[in-house]
Amino acid sequence: MEQVKLLYTNDTQCLYGVCHNLLNVVAPRTQDPVADYLGKVNVLFHEFNEVLPAAFNPAKEIEQQSRFFIVVILHELAEKYSHVRNQILDSPIIPNFTSTCSTLLCVPCQPSTDPHVTANNSSALVST
Repeated sequence: MEQVKLLYTNDTQCLYGVCHNLLNVVAPRTQDPVADYLGKVNVLFHEFNEVLPAAFNPAKEIEQQSRFFIVVILHELAEKYSHVRNQILDSPIIPNFTSTCSTLLCVPCQPSTDPHVTANNSSALVST
């Protein structure tokens, strides 16, 4: 049971969910009353602080900032990269910012017309 909990509740997935909800609340211009709007933002603010609490040392703060930017990058990726986003979010090890960018740069822009390149080869690049 503990392994299942770890698999489906990693911090990156939770942070992604909070950021996704926040962007859905603040991105569109809302017609909600101001009190309702601020209430939604307040709930998300508390959820964000639970997932990414204040850091008390510089190394931890840099790690948290990196994770936040990774989540923003993943959220705003085009839909054609959803398989890469899911692979990164499902990873038990949270990649750093540089590793995430490197992984995304390894994904081919267009499907290859080369008959020697298979889907397994491109997914192998993503997983490394």
